[in-house]
Amino acid sequence: MNRTGAWRLLRAAAPRRALLTGLLLATAGELSGVALLGVSGWFLTTCAVVTLQGITTWSWMYPSGAVRTLALARTGLRYLERLVNHQTLLTSSVALRARLARGAARLTPRELRGQRDGTLLARLTVDVETVAGLPANVFAPLVAAVTTACLVETLLLWAMPLLGATALVVWGAGLVCARRAHRLARAHLATAAEARAALRTALLGSRAAFNELRCLDAVPQAQRTATTAMTAVESAEWAAARAERLGRLGLRLLAALGQASVLVIGLCAAPAQPVAAVVSEVLLMAAGWELLERLPGLLQHLAQAGDAAERLAPFAAQEQPADRQRPATHSVKTIGLPLLAASAPLTTTLQGPGLVLVTGPNGSGKSTLLGQLAGRLPVPAGTVLLDGTPINELSARTVAETVTLVEADDWLADDTVVANLRQAAPSADVAALRVVLEAAGLAALPLDAPVGAGGRLLSQGQRRRLATARAVLRRPPVLLLDEPTAGLDRPTAEALLAALPRLLPETSLVIAVQEQDLDLPDRAPTAVVRLGRATDRPGGASAGLLGVGVSRSAERGAAVRVR
Repeated sequence: MNRTGAWRLLRAAAPRRALLTGLLLATAGELSGVALLGVSGWFLTTCAVVTLQGITTWSWMYPSGAVRTLALARTGLRYLERLVNHQTLLTSSVALRARLARGAARLTPRELRGQRDGTLLARLTVDVETVAGLPANVFAPLVAAVTTACLVETLLLWAMPLLGATALVVWGAGLVCARRAHRLARAHLATAAEARAALRTALLGSRAAFNELRCLDAVPQAQRTATTAMTAVESAEWAAARAERLGRLGLRLLAALGQASVLVIGLCAAPAQPVAAVVSEVLLMAAGWELLERLPGLLQHLAQAGDAAERLAPFAAQEQPADRQRPATHSVKTIGLPLLAASAPLTTTLQGPGLVLVTGPNGSGKSTLLGQLAGRLPVPAGTVLLDGTPINELSARTVAETVTLVEADDWLADDTVVANLRQAAPSADVAALRVVLEAAGLAALPLDAPVGAGGRLLSQGQRRRLATARAVLRRPPVLLLDEPTAGLDRPTAEALLAALPRLLPETSLVIAVQEQDLDLPDRAPTAVVRLGRATDRPGGASAGLLGVGVSRSAERGAAVRVR
């Protein structure tokens, strides 16, 4: 639980004057409420005693005026406190989201890839609101409760030391009870979170493999697995709710015991203390205990804020130096990426426009190599450099401005063809969209045609070509394509590979292809990299492969180095 991190995030985003003002207003409001309860009890009891004794000289005007004043003060202070804390919440949320969005932009592609399922959006909405809500949900009520409880305890000790000592013992027992209930509830909630993650994994896996499960007649087993996981979630959540209920019940029993003890001790001290004073003391004890009953909820909010701050920590990193924000454009360095053992290195530089073909048998690491060049997969430190800077130290935005990777099964939005294309170029006109579709062999595909979830309404070849057309619209300095011709007939594949250099004359192309497709391009490649075998070079040299690296040159274009 990272409570310190939550406070550090909030302190950097929330105005300190607003925080202090909210705390003072909340404390003043709670003190007014406690004073109202104590004075009201004393006033009503005194009125009853005076009436029974037939005293006609006692004036009720000043006590009743005090009661009305305290009531108005409590209402006004609570309203002002809510206004101030609400303004603090809005201000903190805006500042935190701006800061965390900048932090997310500094993530490496591999780190950002782990946020693709919507978790980044959840962090910037739910978690930010949890942290920004600390002043209203935790700090203000907690400070007010502690201050009021201390004042009530001081008054009870001043009225009668035994009375104050008894209240102190009962309050101590209440704190222990609240803390224990909170720990039990937190443990059960953690178990529920783990079970919920297992349930989500089971459901998503079953959905993705539903056709296979149906063919294998394994749907009932998948249902039983999901049911078991759901039962575990419900059991853990029920146990957490039960711990919270027992904690609240224990606090209420202790509250009743404390009030009864104060009443008995106060009455036993009569006539040293009037009955009205005893009633007032009992009501003060009740008011202080009412604040203590909020403690489990405050602890829960505080724990949630700590968890949220821990999840937000990667996005809240300090600003990187300016030279790390964007790679330098004056140096091009050789890159070594150890993938396979080799007897001799081969270094090939593709300066500016060029074509590198990567081939090899299935499982030889073609997709892995492209993923490492794009910064999406881990590599040894300093082995993949972009203009001399390790690619895993650069922000996702910086890498994306230079390198674009189209995977073998790239993601498509559940939308139309034109919507997917305009993800890469929002301002592209219809003519430009039709040009890239024609180059990809999709001229007959209507722009308003839906593609379905993940592109399921299209064939596998259409999905790959649509993703390739989308990447072409970006016109990146370096374009990595993972087997874009797989599943295509030869004329379509040849037309696609011929159109890429024509549409991207200043782009360095690195394309993974099968061995039998090496002759598809209509132009000689700058280099052919065979993973796990000898590496052929146009000059006739060959050697074992150590790796491929990408660098951006000072001019428009790129440099791809094979080593």
